[in-house]
Amino acid sequence: MGLSHASTGAGAIDLGLDLSKTSPEDKVIALAGNPNVGKSTVFNGLTGLRQHTGYIC
Repeated sequence: MGLSHASTGAGAIDLGLDLSKTSPEDKVIALAGNPNVGKSTVFNGLTGLRQHTGYIC
């Protein structure tokens, strides 16, 4: 199994996701890792949000 366009999330750019900074002080941070290692838990802990990921058919 290798890295594909879908598995890396590279398609997010094609979906119109805007990752541009609005000021020089803004930071762009990415959480990357294997499945089920706690990326969403870390994100939710840092932001205070209750976001989740998943695919709905």
